[in-house]
Amino acid sequence: MDTQKYVDGLFSGYEETPALTDFKEELRSNLDDRIANLIKKGMSEQTAFAKATTELGDVSVLADEISFKKKKEVFSEVYLKTKNYMKLWQKIGYTLAGGLMALGIIISLLAYFASGDIVAGLGVLIVFFIVPVCGFVFLGLTQETARNIPMNWKRALIYVAAVGVILFGLVVFAILFFEENGVDRTLASIGSLIPFVLPGSVVLAFLLLTEKNRHKPWVVEQQAVWAERMKDQLADPYAASRFGLFSGALWIFAIALFAGLGFLIGFQYSWLVFLFAVSGQLLIQAFTTPKIEK
Repeated sequence: MDTQKYVDGLFSGYEETPALTDFKEELRSNLDDRIANLIKKGMSEQTAFAKATTELGDVSVLADEISFKKKKEVFSEVYLKTKNYMKLWQKIGYTLAGGLMALGIIISLLAYFASGDIVAGLGVLIVFFIVPVCGFVFLGLTQETARNIPMNWKRALIYVAAVGVILFGLVVFAILFFEENGVDRTLASIGSLIPFVLPGSVVLAFLLLTEKNRHKPWVVEQQAVWAERMKDQLADPYAASRFGLFSGALWIFAIALFAGLGFLIGFQYSWLVFLFAVSGQLLIQAFTTPKIEK
């Protein structure tokens, strides 16, 4: 039996989009696998096809009974929302990690205000902050989303180890910085970065540089469309020259203002200039970007 034709028929009323194409391919693949398993159990091809398609009855009802517009809304709600990809153990993991982090913050504050010693508060973070953050990293990397396929759990664990070591080194750095006195404080705290933060950062950088694209096909196609549009925008010499001139003038003014305000009111406040400069940069890009004909 032709499963591709069957799946196309289920969604014949939908607007064909990259996301729908991706979903239909996954559905057809799962249907083929189910039919193959049923055939291995002794069913005929026709019986296996009928049973496998019957198990997709809820999809058939959606395809047959709701309007075209409603179909698109239901499809987006049911299949493209991140929460629908989240398994029970992931929901439990997110809840436990969030609860542990909240508990750690509370205990850390209690330890600090009870003793008046910031080191006591920082010590609590070694367990009650680092562990839940590592949990969030693992859960986030191994969770399927509407845009990405999940990362292999073994590689995710390496990410977790790297992040955990870096965070541990930063907490130790803070503890030594506030605990020691004089020059020894600076040397000891900076020295603690060598065995923890440095190797952890090297491993993390290697993982990021060797990371494979985990985007789903419809995302890759959408990125290609936007890349083509940006290529068309940059090909306009007039727009490019305006963008460069306005951007250069903006940042020269921002740096001069930063230095001037720094000496007048203090550099602890003058850095806010760069926030407005970034906003200005976005506005410049918006006004100098040529319109693209669809």
